[in-house]
Amino acid sequence: MYISHTKVCILDNSNTLSAYIIMNKEEQQYLLAINNYGRIFTLSTFDDQWKPFPYVGMDLKHISAIENYIWSIGGDNQTYLLVHNLNETIRIKEEVFENERWMPGGSFSKRLLPTDRYCWSSENGKEEKLKENIKLPSFVWQWEHEWKLETTFEDTDLDDDGWTYAVEFCAKFYPFKRWNSCVRRRKWYRNRIYTGTNSWCIISPLHKDFTQEPFICVSVGGHKIAGAQFGVMMVWAVTAQGRIFYRKNVNKMWPEGSLWACVSTKEGSESRYIDCGPSGSVWVVLWNGIILVRKEVSAKTPQGKEWITVESPESDSKITQLSVGFLSVWAITNDSRVWYRNGIDENLNEGTAWVKLNTFMFSVSVTPNDQVFSVGLDRHLYFRSEVSKNNPTGKKWVHIQASIENEQPKMYEKRHEKIEHWAVSSSFTEPSHSAPTRLTVNVSNNSLNLYAKEIKASQRRVSAWSPKHSIGSLLGMEAKPDSFIEVQSNMMTQKPKTIFWSSVVAGSIDPDICFISQWFNSPKDKENILKTKWRQEILEKLIELKIQEKKIQNFYISGL
Repeated sequence: MYISHTKVCILDNSNTLSAYIIMNKEEQQYLLAINNYGRIFTLSTFDDQWKPFPYVGMDLKHISAIENYIWSIGGDNQTYLLVHNLNETIRIKEEVFENERWMPGGSFSKRLLPTDRYCWSSENGKEEKLKENIKLPSFVWQWEHEWKLETTFEDTDLDDDGWTYAVEFCAKFYPFKRWNSCVRRRKWYRNRIYTGTNSWCIISPLHKDFTQEPFICVSVGGHKIAGAQFGVMMVWAVTAQGRIFYRKNVNKMWPEGSLWACVSTKEGSESRYIDCGPSGSVWVVLWNGIILVRKEVSAKTPQGKEWITVESPESDSKITQLSVGFLSVWAITNDSRVWYRNGIDENLNEGTAWVKLNTFMFSVSVTPNDQVFSVGLDRHLYFRSEVSKNNPTGKKWVHIQASIENEQPKMYEKRHEKIEHWAVSSSFTEPSHSAPTRLTVNVSNNSLNLYAKEIKASQRRVSAWSPKHSIGSLLGMEAKPDSFIEVQSNMMTQKPKTIFWSSVVAGSIDPDICFISQWFNSPKDKENILKTKWRQEILEKLIELKIQEKKIQNFYISGL
């Protein structure tokens, strides 16, 4: 969904550009939050109501998100990935090259020289690739078709056999045979598609028994790291034993990545919390309150090279939670105080000093453009107003007063959607494989249906969700059949319920105050947020421009 805004150019008397505002088509974005029951809610930049995610019988303890991708820790202590709202299908083309050499006698043969490449290889010939050895990375992938021959080469149609020819394998290939063509090759391809869109998919654990060392915190970021290929993401996680892991090969074409790699720390360093910013900066909170910051994280070295230590702000307090933005870090200590890390830039990602804010919060979350949201001690949500490059700590916390959309009872609605579950494989696969569990209501690939049908308790197939048979806390979140009539009669008169939040996740939103002002129902709050100096200057320029236009119109009218 898109919304159009205007482009405004303001010229002064000398016809020079004094202000230039560009407000391009703004894509709909979502702020995420978890309530005290472990349910996810979304707040759109185009809306003023929180909407619940479809409930699939699983509550969440922790989530981390960027646009279209949500990583989470479930109530069953397993790691889940949700890919949602993609406009296109994720499709990967697997390729295999078949190589042959001309032999005396006038024919080509698969018998190659000892110095030649493999008979079945990659394009450069350095890797042996057999069609039968190319498997799907996990059960969330499906083959789109069988192996096919490539019938075009450099915009030229090939014959039905698909061969291209060259003097040697390292030379240039041509779509037709020459007198000196001593080798030939042809390309086989097969497309696989990602079918886990709009589904909670389990990520493979570290051990066959996932309860042996479950993850307690996961973070996704690094999607704006300098010099990286398009679609690259970084996923970091912390286990219950305090170890740190990095998920290899995570990108938009391979959302779940390949395998977990342990990133070592100093002996005795037990981690409890981790956060990865959009620029790839990684901060880790230890149980003793000390912070570890990963140095030399780049597109070439995504895991970084070393840890440096950042002390707690005060000797008598320990940091328990933090959030990393593009060039900012906010933290919460065990006494609920809010801290800002000063001096962070592209060359010094650990910063220089802690700045204390005279406020108390439960948790914070920083957006990719360094705006700040938080959960207060009253478990309400807040936004930090007037945060800018010149004033990085902002001015004050503003209460987000967006209402909660009432969930309509759905017991007697016809089921048009098919509820699907994928059973967990009975045998433990390689660490590179994601478990095939799908926990969702089947929806379209183009959008995430926030009004999808909830799963009744009687329809839960618990065995399809996790080896531990844990489905998390339900706590009366579903309507009961015997109370349906009463709920239906009171639905129109019932006031919005007060909801208490456990966390807010702002990694998938780059908020502009102009687009989220509807979240602040209080006229005073709206006025305080919108009444900033630069907006007042623009308004004055627009008024001057209007006066000049009127003078010009009067001049032409009088001339006529």
